[in-house]
Amino acid sequence: MTRPEELNYWTADEVAECLPYQEHLPPGYEWQALASKLWSFVAAAENPTPQGGDGADGTVELPCGRLSPSNDDKAPHWWGKLTPDEQRAIVLALEEA
Repeated sequence: MTRPEELNYWTADEVAECLPYQEHLPPGYEWQALASKLWSFVAAAENPTPQGGDGADGTVELPCGRLSPSNDDKAPHWWGKLTPDEQRAIVLALEEA
């Protein structure tokens, strides 16, 4: 499934916590498995999105500092690691958001 353009700036943890993908997963699929998979992408990120803050300690003050799709916790880096059913559930949830 093609990744929606607007998903490019979402981190895996934001998807795990903010989108209602659970209701779009196939019967018998444990939603916690997808949540765990998404969080694993964040844990493995070598170039994660900086947290918002005052600019000290690796944080960024302005929101534009958090929008780089080059951060490897963003969807362009992990989308292809999802199954088609997982991708579909996320796309449908994003359409509802």
